[in-house]
Amino acid sequence: MRRYRQRAGLSQKALADASGVSLRMIGGIERGGTSVSTATLDRIGLVLHATLADLVREPGSASMNNAINRLGWEGPQGGQGVLLSSVSVSREVETWEWRLQPGERYQAGADPSGWHVLIVVVEGTLTLELASGAVTVSAGCHLFDSSQEHSFANQGRVLTRFFRSTVC
Repeated sequence: MRRYRQRAGLSQKALADASGVSLRMIGGIERGGTSVSTATLDRIGLVLHATLADLVREPGSASMNNAINRLGWEGPQGGQGVLLSSVSVSREVETWEWRLQPGERYQAGADPSGWHVLIVVVEGTLTLELASGAVTVSAGCHLFDSSQEHSFANQGRVLTRFFRSTVC
């Protein structure tokens, strides 16, 4: 967060005033000595023109299209909210619901450079075939660069249902 604040030319006090977050909290976040809610980070991000993913990503890691896997919320009974991944979007997001019966396979062509697909499997098991190899996703998600030929296959014995969001 400090990098974004300095890049914006703001002091900690100016950021606190602009975001409505206390100066003490801003200092604690920058020192890594305080726990902070995603809502607070969103308010800070709006001022800094940074996404939540930008602010929680490990320093020095790639600035886009990588897995984040960062705990953002813990419930009193053990529930969790985990930010899995983030992609910068410049144009649009399309969301499709897919149902593949056992043995079915869909072959997709390569999307334009810079496009990505987020798969969220809610039922069954999906085999995602990429140039780099096959990825199996069961009740979970997977983000990949879709500027390569790829296919979706149900190699199991039950219906596979998933959502496909294409972001560009």
